[in-house]
Amino acid sequence: MIYYYDLHIHSVLSPDADCLMTPNNIFNMASLKGLNIISVTDHNSLKQLPVLYEISKSYDMLFIPGVEISVKEGFHLLCYFRHYEDALSFDALLETCNHKQGYDENTLGRSEITDIHDDVIDIYPYDLTLSLTLSLKQLILILKDYDHILVYAHVDRKKHSGIEYVNQFMLDAIEVTKHAESQFCELHHIENQIILHNSDAHQITDILEREEMNQIELENLTIDSFFRFFKHG
Repeated sequence: MIYYYDLHIHSVLSPDADCLMTPNNIFNMASLKGLNIISVTDHNSLKQLPVLYEISKSYDMLFIPGVEISVKEGFHLLCYFRHYEDALSFDALLETCNHKQGYDENTLGRSEITDIHDDVIDIYPYDLTLSLTLSLKQLILILKDYDHILVYAHVDRKKHSGIEYVNQFMLDAIEVTKHAESQFCELHHIENQIILHNSDAHQITDILEREEMNQIELENLTIDSFFRFFKHG
């Protein structure tokens, strides 16, 4: 079966996301756009996951627990978890790798945590956009204890791209933006790897429509089928 996905969406927990990127708004827009699979991947934190997970039960789509990780080397990765409990456990580990540096809300924006009604119930006090103290090698080692999928994020961008590492450390997939040059994958010798196209949406209208670039063929719409695709191609 063919399904349509967007696996890189930011909520209001990410300080650089628009104030409309609340959990309910994200699911409503994804549903309106006909998506079957989504993941909300905030910067370096899964503090919004419990509410997202609860809301997902009201929608006929597959919700994948995920996070965007900024490693010490200065580039970004996307990590997806098969199990909700594993994602929460990993969030506690991420907390120990955070620099615990404050931020200017007027410059960066606020890191908001909402309840199931999208009302703000807490503000995360540290800058989530900074690189963690965690290196790529350390991350790979830690994730061996979790059933996960690890993806290089937006490798065609000039900023926060891990393109120099993709053929040195083979991960489960590589994300390329829709703005990448047509020969980008061939030029960097990644055309035989699993390539994802996500929105990296920080605004509600940026969540992907159903297009050929963001479709995936799975046996069925389950987390097990999703993970089999990435582990076996």
